[in-house]
Amino acid sequence: MATSMEKVVSNTAKSSILSEDNLRYERKYICSSAYLEDLVQDLFSNSYGFEEIFEKRRINNVYFDDCNYNFYKQNVSGIGTREKYRLRWYGDNFSLLKNPSIEIKKKFGEVGDKITHKLGDLVLDIKSLSIYNLMEIVTNEIEDNPLLKNRLQQLQPALYNSYERRYFLSDCKKFRITLDFHQRFYDPYYTNYVASERRIEDDIVVLELKYNLNDDGEARGISQEFEYRVSRNSKYVQGIDLIKGLSF
Repeated sequence: MATSMEKVVSNTAKSSILSEDNLRYERKYICSSAYLEDLVQDLFSNSYGFEEIFEKRRINNVYFDDCNYNFYKQNVSGIGTREKYRLRWYGDNFSLLKNPSIEIKKKFGEVGDKITHKLGDLVLDIKSLSIYNLMEIVTNEIEDNPLLKNRLQQLQPALYNSYERRYFLSDCKKFRITLDFHQRFYDPYYTNYVASERRIEDDIVVLELKYNLNDDGEARGISQEFEYRVSRNSKYVQGIDLIKGLSF
């Protein structure tokens, strides 16, 4: 799914080029002990008139990091300028990796950019692959982008992650909200990754408000109607903490 807030790059090496037009805010709210349908009704009754725009779906990710977990460390330390690489696909069966994309997220203080590089019709069974086989297959699929291929060859899978998401759009079309829930995390280095599963409690929902750079002032009116406060939240950091128990 590509929107005006998302840039898709395929068959090009321009994925390192950023424009202010592509920068967006992503305000996250952790809704604990929340009933999902109550949150949905709150969005429907919000004065900005949010409507659900897509079917609920499960998002699956492989997060990449270097051997020293520097992406993790930068996030925990609150480094303002940082990046994140992940392989993403959709579907209820995590093991069936189908039509994936590489996503590069770059953060610049409170705003960021996301670039998507589609990998075509690739279909894999994760259960039958080692992480080394997975990396070899993925990097071979991006011959058309040598810069991205070279960067990925410096990284390795660090975390498997899966969660459900619902999508909402304001009546003015400027503001998008996603609700993420039923989060699951796995260690890619387990022979049977399912045995390493860790979960976030099902009554915790991550609400994310997304909008373009020049709409920040107006967005405050939306957030004032939320009873939850904005919070730093990274699924990658949470997952590494749960799976690896890292502490820096």
